[in-house]
Amino acid sequence: MPSVRVAISPNILNWVLDISKYTGISGEVLESLHQWRNDVIQPTYNQLETISKKTHIPLGYFFLQNPPKETFPLLEYRTVESGAIHNPSRNLIDTIHHMEDIQDWMREYLQSNNYDKLPFVGSLKNETDIQTIANTIRMKIELPIDWYSKCVNVDDSFRYLRTHFKNAGILILMNGVVGQNNYRILDIEEFRAFVLLDEYAPLIFVNSTDSKHGKLFSLLHEAVHIWLGENDFFNDRYGSYEGNKPLEALCNAVTAEILVPKNQFVTEWQQKIQAVGQLNDIISLIAAHFKCGTTVIARRALDHDFIIQKQYDAIAEEAKKNFKPNRASGGDYYRTNISRLGRPFVLALESSVREGKTTYTDAFRLTNTTRMTFDVLTNEARGER
Repeated sequence: MPSVRVAISPNILNWVLDISKYTGISGEVLESLHQWRNDVIQPTYNQLETISKKTHIPLGYFFLQNPPKETFPLLEYRTVESGAIHNPSRNLIDTIHHMEDIQDWMREYLQSNNYDKLPFVGSLKNETDIQTIANTIRMKIELPIDWYSKCVNVDDSFRYLRTHFKNAGILILMNGVVGQNNYRILDIEEFRAFVLLDEYAPLIFVNSTDSKHGKLFSLLHEAVHIWLGENDFFNDRYGSYEGNKPLEALCNAVTAEILVPKNQFVTEWQQKIQAVGQLNDIISLIAAHFKCGTTVIARRALDHDFIIQKQYDAIAEEAKKNFKPNRASGGDYYRTNISRLGRPFVLALESSVREGKTTYTDAFRLTNTTRMTFDVLTNEARGER
């Protein structure tokens, strides 16, 4: 018996082909889509299922007459204008939805357990003074001004800051793939991080394919947005630092002040400028001292008129050339997932499951686990494995 062919609306096929420009769909899939659109042949139901899985486009969308009107309010907060963001990849879409689900669950959990709202969310909405914002954030998360001196490298700095923000009640999740699917890599060309505001459960998501210095900057940048009270979709691919909106410039400046405090920077610069000859060497040494990227140091130097714009541009351009996405893989499965999801969320979820307030099905969905792996994951989170 011949396979039954399915007629697909040309509008849908054109839409799928259009978004394929930004989603990395394989040549084989594109060839099939072009054949269907050009009426060379119509797909079978099984072929549609296959294409749906490969493109991560819901199967039901292929049976519509016109493309669905998917709206993603978060993307309106993008840092830099980008054509690709008008047609976000399914990897990004699925990641945003997953983070929204986690935030919704956490908000309900906190409310049901009589937690108070976090008063610092949006508390500096009308503040524009860099030092005031930086000092307020430091005070709230109990961060010493020379916190970087307690860290041995940039990875240690990221963990240190993440812990302080976590203790203040901010959810910080990170991943370089969609869920546990190592074939669905989150593209740093599309975004570096985003923040979803909430008075109970503000959430920062960091794209872990970013460089070590990039992740550190992104974490702080998005945290500043929480105090200033606006969602953010951080898609400045090269860390140009400038931003295209006054709010982004302010967030970048506050981030730089927390990473590299003004007075400490000036002292360090004066010491290094006397001992070292080459500008690039000076920048690198100071960056190592503050455990941050060279672009941040160069920008601090430019703001203090220690270097000129041309020198800053050359250092920033060199940093772009040396940018290396993080492709780290392997390691302990459970520890990796604790790092991705954040210990507070996993422990809260495990507690709710034990109390019978959350089903195992929902727990598995939120953590991308099974009954066996969820139990081991929660044991790891409690330090019992």
